[in-house]
Amino acid sequence: MAYSPVRKYKKKAVRRGREWLVRMLTALFSALFAFFGSWSYGQTGKIIPRRELLTGTASIHFIDVGQGDATMILTGDAAVLIDTGPRSSAGALTEYVKTYAGRLDYLILTHPHEDHVGGADDILESIPTGRILMPLVENSYTESLLHTAEEKNIPVFDTVPGSQYTAGEITCTLLGPVHKNYENLNNVSAVIRVDVGGTSLLISGDAEQEAELDVLMAGNLPLLDCDIYQVGHHGSSTSTSLEFFTAISPDHCVISCAYGNEYGHPHTTVLQLLTLSGAAVYRTDTEGTIVLDTDGKTITRRGSLVAAEEKQAS
Repeated sequence: MAYSPVRKYKKKAVRRGREWLVRMLTALFSALFAFFGSWSYGQTGKIIPRRELLTGTASIHFIDVGQGDATMILTGDAAVLIDTGPRSSAGALTEYVKTYAGRLDYLILTHPHEDHVGGADDILESIPTGRILMPLVENSYTESLLHTAEEKNIPVFDTVPGSQYTAGEITCTLLGPVHKNYENLNNVSAVIRVDVGGTSLLISGDAEQEAELDVLMAGNLPLLDCDIYQVGHHGSSTSTSLEFFTAISPDHCVISCAYGNEYGHPHTTVLQLLTLSGAAVYRTDTEGTIVLDTDGKTITRRGSLVAAEEKQAS
């Protein structure tokens, strides 16, 4: 075919047109992100994650706080934080929540042990919070938190089995503790089913097998069946009995603990149980913060926020 300057010019014009269209679309989407982010902050006071706002999905953040628990559930218009990790991670946790949520509809504390409530004061001082839910038992942490809540004029609710709390599309149903007469404070842990969209999550704090059995015997079998399980007591063998785990029957399990912790968490027997079940298993001690995204039909793992090799080197 003979060389044609006209044809060559047309090809260049088409290529330039495509490049211009890509630039225009990029600028348009950037403007939309900026607009909706600013609009949502102006309306709700929240810096809502763009993914949840624009796609209508939800995300569950199992935040790496070392030897402790801190789990945040986000949708486009609501945010719930369950536990706040140890005091040593309070600053990092507060910045994380401030970045991804801006404010909280609920702060739920499973039980008053330092590795679950250590960052609560920092959260309450820095993050606007609608309500607090925690077991009202005599404890120095409980007294301190009640004092802070009174100063901030934040209502506090006890963990009563059967009660439900809703923020936007997030519904939290209390399954335990069945009672508060346990000798071991771990067993006072709130056992919470979280429903967001069509996805369910079970969190049981540090509830041990005695409390797990009480929840089972209270007739909660249908509500225990969940898609995601935050493994009880950081993967300790004191929790996650075969009966309790079978009732949950999760597809995804997340263990929150510190790398090389002094308790040996997670324990081998628990890891074996999780592995044999065929569930996907994630660990903050080796993988950093775990984020699971859901559209109500599928659950996908977002890219690791802290690489495993970085965790193990620290």
